[in-house]
Amino acid sequence: MRIVIWNIRRLGSVAKIDTVNRLVRKTRFNVCFLQETKLEMVSVDLVRRIWGDDCFDFKFSTIVERSEDLLTIWDKGRFAVDVEFCGKRFIVVEGKWVNEGNETVLINIYAPNNLSD
Repeated sequence: MRIVIWNIRRLGSVAKIDTVNRLVRKTRFNVCFLQETKLEMVSVDLVRRIWGDDCFDFKFSTIVERSEDLLTIWDKGRFAVDVEFCGKRFIVVEGKWVNEGNETVLINIYAPNNLSD
């Protein structure tokens, strides 16, 4: 399994999307956790541009007044998700690795550096 966690610090530009796409395609990640995308919404078309093909699913969580938004993308052919849910600063996906059959819980967590947050 290949998993990447990346504090992207804004995913709005074409150059940044292309950079993520090149890394994902070159390394063939099974799961990609992106943090601080600073997007208000995420479309299937945007995730397709990031992922590079149609064999994906994703979950997006945002806090509009903050930068603590998260995007989790996974390869549907490698990880079969049974349960997915979001909290204020996390995304949880629970499922099985297709080839191994191992049940796994994956959590994309964003924790602020300032304790007052």
